[in-house]
Amino acid sequence: MADLSKIEEHFNEHYSFLCAAAYNVVEDEEVAKDIVQNFFMYCLDKISTIAVHTSFKSYAFRAVRNASLSYRKRAQKVDYNNELMLRASANMASYQERDTQEREAIRDRALWEIIEQMPERRKHIFLLSNKDGLKYTEIAAQLDISVNTVKTHIKLSYEFLRRECQQLIRMIILIVIWFGFR
Repeated sequence: MADLSKIEEHFNEHYSFLCAAAYNVVEDEEVAKDIVQNFFMYCLDKISTIAVHTSFKSYAFRAVRNASLSYRKRAQKVDYNNELMLRASANMASYQERDTQEREAIRDRALWEIIEQMPERRKHIFLLSNKDGLKYTEIAAQLDISVNTVKTHIKLSYEFLRRECQQLIRMIILIVIWFGFR
């Protein structure tokens, strides 16, 4: 290939054909145009060293087709890696959700076991307040007791829960330590 005018002539003559050839492989018009433009930029850079032994059209077609196939292979690899990442993320999210649900279920069971240990009247007042959402005055009116009695039962309920939960946490820590050193 001798000179710049010859490359320009080939560009004008074969650009559309080469873009169509690239598009058949990559199926993206902008990418196809970029591949063809990169091919001609390569030709300009290597103007003195390119030796075309066949027709320029067949040389250009082969070069653009190979570049298009390389692009497609890289794109498929990226798509595959992205798909793997999406699957891994979905699996991790699913695992974390199940793990969270299991931990919440265990926590709820433990909390209900502790609540069940409360004296009957205190437990009833605590549940009316926290489970049913009644105000202290509503509980007092419903049970025909004073508001201060309701406050006292609620306060004692929370103290009991705090004390029992601390003991539960200590037991869990001991179990973790015990099994951690085995």
